[in-house]
Amino acid sequence: NEAGFVFIGDVDIDLPPMTSMTVGKTFVPIPPEMNGVNYFAITGHTHQFGTDVTVATTANEGGAETSVYDVPLFNWDEPDTISHMPPFTIPDGGGFSFSCDYNNTSDQRVKFGEGANDEMCFFWAYYYPSKGARICAQKDGIGSVCCPGSPLCSAIGL
Repeated sequence: NEAGFVFIGDVDIDLPPMTSMTVGKTFVPIPPEMNGVNYFAITGHTHQFGTDVTVATTANEGGAETSVYDVPLFNWDEPDTISHMPPFTIPDGGGFSFSCDYNNTSDQRVKFGEGANDEMCFFWAYYYPSKGARICAQKDGIGSVCCPGSPLCSAIGL
């Protein structure tokens, strides 16, 4: 089977200077066209102030969680990829719940962005059979959006 990936995250990051904090627990449902796929690996992703990424699956927002990514001593610049053999599935209507920890040691406010001095709270979920690459993100006031496919993609910069 050809594999694909979904890049999932939270774009609501606002880290005050000289502060440690957690972003999340964020729930992002999986789009219906991805029901029944097999997830076989997860990789966390932050930038330089990230100290941890945790990911779980859940049948619904607020439901019981099953951990699928929780790496001791998370290293933002060389994050571990955790393989799942056998692969796991997510119930129809379910999704991923995740959080990221940060230690902003700078004297600047740090927000979401793609630059080296910005931050991210994302992870890759690798799956098969491929339904194509997706980016799914949570934005306060908008909710969860998966792109391509949603008219809201441009509203959160995807």
